[in-house]
Amino acid sequence: MADDCTCASENELIQPAADGLVNCLETLNVTEHETGNEWSAAPRIVDSLVEYNANIGCYQCFLLPSDDRHKDDGYKVTNVLTAEHLRVRVAFPHVELRYHDPLDHRVDTVIWQTEIERNVDVTQCTVEPKDDHWYLRVPIRLSDKQPLGGFSSFTMVSPLELRVESYGSLSCRTCKAQLLDCEDGVKMDKVLPLPSANWMDMFDFWGAGIGAFEHIPRDDICAQRHRVLVGESYILLHASDLVAEATTVADGEGEATVALGDSAKEEREWIPLTCANCSERVGLRNVEQPDTVRLHKHVLIARHLARARVEKDLVEQDQEAEDVFGEYTIDSILSAKLLETADSDGIFRFVLTPSNDKHDCADLSSGNQGGTSALLHLQLLSWETMIKQQGSNKFRRVLKVLYGGRQSTSTIQERLPVHTVKLPPTMCLTIADRLQASSTLLPSSLRTFNRMNVGYLYN
Repeated sequence: MADDCTCASENELIQPAADGLVNCLETLNVTEHETGNEWSAAPRIVDSLVEYNANIGCYQCFLLPSDDRHKDDGYKVTNVLTAEHLRVRVAFPHVELRYHDPLDHRVDTVIWQTEIERNVDVTQCTVEPKDDHWYLRVPIRLSDKQPLGGFSSFTMVSPLELRVESYGSLSCRTCKAQLLDCEDGVKMDKVLPLPSANWMDMFDFWGAGIGAFEHIPRDDICAQRHRVLVGESYILLHASDLVAEATTVADGEGEATVALGDSAKEEREWIPLTCANCSERVGLRNVEQPDTVRLHKHVLIARHLARARVEKDLVEQDQEAEDVFGEYTIDSILSAKLLETADSDGIFRFVLTPSNDKHDCADLSSGNQGGTSALLHLQLLSWETMIKQQGSNKFRRVLKVLYGGRQSTSTIQERLPVHTVKLPPTMCLTIADRLQASSTLLPSSLRTFNRMNVGYLYN
């Protein structure tokens, strides 16, 4: 009888303990669903784009959240994400977006962060969930608002490009073949900036039509020995400073990858040059002045003298950081042309068309080939914009544009002044492809505007 009582007492003690253990396990199971790495209640940002607009003084952040929270795995998130769950924290230069769990106020998770370059007004920061992204608006302080410098600042030559030491080595970006003859070190005596492409128009304006500048030669600027003349998207060199037979005149049958000019006069004055080693188009040679060679920055590698002297003994690394022209792309040529026209003529709408009819494309905006009316319409939106992609540590200056084919333009747009820019066929297709790729940086809902596509041209 005593034994039976003892067993009953033990059962009474064990049962509550067992029930408590089950409850603990169930609690752990729920917690695993709510806070596990894979199915966390906290949202996860998979991609982002930060766009700084100097004209309005604001950082616009487009954040793409993961759709993991909407997957059906037998667990349903009961709380609906709203702007109330998100907080913006700024500790210059860091900006953080934090998530506050409405079910557990102790949970304060950083779900996205970036670094900015200007002080912001924390009280004006807002975050708004959209259909396919989150929009974070971070205005800068009034005292920090300043424009980036207008048209000329976009294509402004960097101080590094105006140093003699920066041209210790000049080579083809495609095959790394040396183009500048620097066997005995840097031969260049001076590096000088070229004036704006419309400098003669400015002389006429300053002269006010009274003949004050009639004595100034009207010819183009020619290259000089042992000097580098630096333009917005190209450099001028004397042919004698180049490695012998490093470049050859193109046969004219292939498709140029550098612009020949947007007028018949310019096309007659320059002939394409190719790298003798890889046949890549690297620049142009003046017909009347054969010693004047124009090499385009986006197909060159220019390195510092110290790097050039010991290059043979080093393993190449961080090449982009050491290349003076590393950030130049094929967009640089087009951007310089567009801004030159906008600055001098006040025209902001353009039509890109191939200069060679036999290579024309039906619709450059979609990359389709096989037609006779290749047209890509461009409209300038902003030249004071900088963007920063997720994973990047710095902002990059861009030209924000609208682009599209002939069918995308409206009647009103067709009545506005338009400037035609003739480009080599390959360059037209490359520009169209790059614009399409740049559009994918934006959320789907922001990729079109006014029946045209939104894209970026890089400096």
